[in-house]
Amino acid sequence: MNQTVMDWSHGLSAADFRGLDRLGKASARGLAAAGIVRKYRILDLLADFDPVIAGTLPIAIDTATSDIDILCHVTDLETFREFCQGQFGTFDQFSCHERSATANVGAAVVVNFVCDDLPIEIFATNHPSTAQYGFIHMLVEARILALMGGGFADEVRALKESGIKTEPAFARLLEISGDPYIALAEMIDLSPDQLAAKLHVTRD
Repeated sequence: MNQTVMDWSHGLSAADFRGLDRLGKASARGLAAAGIVRKYRILDLLADFDPVIAGTLPIAIDTATSDIDILCHVTDLETFREFCQGQFGTFDQFSCHERSATANVGAAVVVNFVCDDLPIEIFATNHPSTAQYGFIHMLVEARILALMGGGFADEVRALKESGIKTEPAFARLLEISGDPYIALAEMIDLSPDQLAAKLHVTRD
């Protein structure tokens, strides 16, 4: 998948989501989360694994129970597990397990802990961080939110607060049929005009 679509020139390309700037500007809760990640040097500690923050907080559709998702690219899952045990094992509610490969996602290490009341999940596979579905979904969702506006974001949050996952919430509101995870991922290469046409939105 092409991650550098030239038409996306308004802060909605993959590069714009690296680091903590996007998270810190997303919302008050995002700013607080960025401060915690910075305080404990989480991204610095993960620097060798190309860490990228994903999920709902960087695009301001989080709920009270949302966590920080950090995607990493690793080549040796067992070594990464040992690394995380050593670096994060003393944090509250620490857990670390390997998830078996599925039809769409390879084997992964999933690390969870709580840092200053902020739940953090690290998801590591042997795929580049910005090529993982978690990042692709977030980037597409950010572009959809930019086209649809704040009212649409409020509807997404309402569905999430009722217990519906993020991608199914988007699919329901946009009347997208089929697997919502696949359908959203397939939109990654669309230009702004192409995405607007697909969603039947008139661009300003």
